[in-house]
Amino acid sequence: MPPRPRLSPRPSRAAVAVTVLPTAAAAAAVLLVYAKLRPRLPDPLAVHFSGDGADGALPGWRFLAASLGLIALIGGALARLALADPLPARARRTLTAGTWAAAALLGTLCCLVPAANAHAGRAADARLPGTVVALCGGGAVLAAAVGLLLSGAVVRPAPAAAAAPPAPAPIELAAGESASWSRTVGSPLLGTLGPALLGLAAVLLLAGAGAGALPAALIGALTTATGRVRVTVDRNGLTVRLPLVRRPWVQLPLERIAAADRREVRWTGVFGDEGYRSGPGRSGLVLRPGEAVAVRLTDGREFTVSAPDAGTAVGLLDALVRRSREDRPCSSA
Repeated sequence: MPPRPRLSPRPSRAAVAVTVLPTAAAAAAVLLVYAKLRPRLPDPLAVHFSGDGADGALPGWRFLAASLGLIALIGGALARLALADPLPARARRTLTAGTWAAAALLGTLCCLVPAANAHAGRAADARLPGTVVALCGGGAVLAAAVGLLLSGAVVRPAPAAAAAPPAPAPIELAAGESASWSRTVGSPLLGTLGPALLGLAAVLLLAGAGAGALPAALIGALTTATGRVRVTVDRNGLTVRLPLVRRPWVQLPLERIAAADRREVRWTGVFGDEGYRSGPGRSGLVLRPGEAVAVRLTDGREFTVSAPDAGTAVGLLDALVRRSREDRPCSSA
């Protein structure tokens, strides 16, 4: 059995600074370069280049807004994932390195575009050789290495594993008493990716790339809608619902439930094992690490869903199942 990944503690101020600094520096560099070269820039500005020269242009203000928006969008999304809690230390370092690489690549390219226009005098005469773009890629690799080294210095090792939580306390329901439990659980990855794609669609529209904006908007809306679920335990059993959708995604009535237990779900990769998982005799919906409700069905299958305060859900589910079994002979008489 592979060792469990070590979760790093909540990021320190130094870790936050190392993660956010490259994006802020890239945006500041683009602003400074554009402001310095603005008197010499043509209007519109050549923003797309091929072997024959410039083949796409935008007004200067749209180029600047799209550049800053793209840098902030990608850098912010990577930083939000890198600073998520809890997260394996290796994943945090990898994502931090990604923010440095993205900031270096986007910042350099967005500075080179106005520089190429300023030196040409006219948008039609602007050139941006492919070798220069390749050098930008090499610089991004070096920036990633710097980010990896710096993140290793500020990400502290994980503390010793805490003791296992106590077993769920049994819940007793009086005759005729009703009770319910409900919690919302969200995925840090999907909760970041969805809004980021919606923001990307807006940037693409601003940059005149409407063909790519529609797919980004559709995928972003779908990802945002499925990034959170509502887990409920009541007289109907265990229910998992998506927001704004009336039909349950998962519905396990009490008569199908044999037993329930609390589990601990842990990440095993950079983005973990998020999403719906299915295998022989078991399935599950894991949106974040931590507590989870594991339900064993009467047919032997098992379903697991991550949810905070899973111990209370398990205790209530056991009580509802017991009462359902006690009431069944009476209802069939």
